[in-house]
Amino acid sequence: MKSLKRIATWIVFSLIVQAIGFIYVDQFYLSTNTSVKVKKVEKTEKDSNKYVEVPIPEEADHVNMSFDGKYVAYYVNGELHIISTKDGKEKNIAFDEGVEISYYKWLSDRNRMLIAEKHNGKENGFKLYYYDVDRDEKDKIKDLTWADEKSEVEDIQASTLTNVIYIKVSRSGGRSSFYWINIMKQMKNVYTKAHIVGQTALMPHEDKLLYEDTIFNKIYSTNVENAIVIKDVEKPRLLGVDTDDNVYIGSMVNEKISKIYYGTLDTPTENWKVMPLMQPANREDIFILEGGKLLINDNLRGVVKEIATGKEYDYPGRFLQVYTNGIGSIKDGKLIKTMFK
Repeated sequence: MKSLKRIATWIVFSLIVQAIGFIYVDQFYLSTNTSVKVKKVEKTEKDSNKYVEVPIPEEADHVNMSFDGKYVAYYVNGELHIISTKDGKEKNIAFDEGVEISYYKWLSDRNRMLIAEKHNGKENGFKLYYYDVDRDEKDKIKDLTWADEKSEVEDIQASTLTNVIYIKVSRSGGRSSFYWINIMKQMKNVYTKAHIVGQTALMPHEDKLLYEDTIFNKIYSTNVENAIVIKDVEKPRLLGVDTDDNVYIGSMVNEKISKIYYGTLDTPTENWKVMPLMQPANREDIFILEGGKLLINDNLRGVVKEIATGKEYDYPGRFLQVYTNGIGSIKDGKLIKTMFK
């Protein structure tokens, strides 16, 4: 009886610890801000177009907007600056001596970011943090690994639905290492079939990371045995995934994407849909928005075009990025937002 009581006690204790962990993560770096009171807000197009032209210094690095364009962030003089595009209010994150940002990334559906700090000195390594802009809260998620001076975090992929994070670290010689972190802050190394990995993308509803083998021109997914093969496509390039778990792969010819193939991993690639491009485009100029909306940026004309409809949006200045509701560009040292209509 004593043994049974002891076992039951440990089971209850384990469940309590797990519940606390789930609540913590749900309330912080992968959660939404929730409220019991629900109120319908009628948002006019006039209100949604209101913004201030945020100054962007010439020396700013890693200029990037949040998913909804509410904030813009950049790194300069050892500080991460985060500025509201609505009212111009600024929040700064300073770093201790010997600490610098290796990489940061906004989450895809909320105003929070993941920050990979590189610590030099006695303890070479990376530390992963989350920062909630609206709450102005920063907290450590995990110490990643040891690193040499040339190692850098190259990419972070995170899903707020599966609550997993993948971190890509480049080592000396170009080899890539991957680390997986789950909701309980457990971490493990991820085996990949490629020594040098190019673009990556994470499925929103499944724990599957897609990645490119840049040496052998193949695309793989974790937890899937074989490469993703599309007939007659010699140089496939991973473009991304959408919110419905469709994978988008471009056929590269003469260093440009000429066709886009898309479908789910459960569907044979011969049954995937194909979208030929009237004019081949650079891979970095192709964007996938929520619901599979495909856009192409034309830098020379200052135009972003919807592939399916042909609708075009003019923007001023230098292109920065596409976000959920529009286009971000920089003109005369200021951020300009051009809304989709």
